[in-house]
Amino acid sequence: MNRSLRKLREAVRAARLADMPASKVLKALADMPEARAFRLTPDVLRRMLLESLPEQYATFLFDQAGYRVEMSLADLAYFAKHDEILVELVVSIILCLDKE
Repeated sequence: MNRSLRKLREAVRAARLADMPASKVLKALADMPEARAFRLTPDVLRRMLLESLPEQYATFLFDQAGYRVEMSLADLAYFAKHDEILVELVVSIILCLDKE
């Protein structure tokens, strides 16, 4: 597991983000240094969605989001404030990070 992912996973668990409402999760991630350091590529996002959601819904969500560029998780959380599909992506990422 790469170092930035491990730090992000630890920060997500410590902040108990999986227990928060989506609006608070978005704000917390947008301000979290570990989320700024974690670069989310389309391939990584797809894998995370498949780990946290049923395959058919994960594929649907990924396609609906139209996610095609690499960005930090903090940036995605910031943009998600304006798009319900992106909110679903972020919540799914948190669920993926919180498990194990």
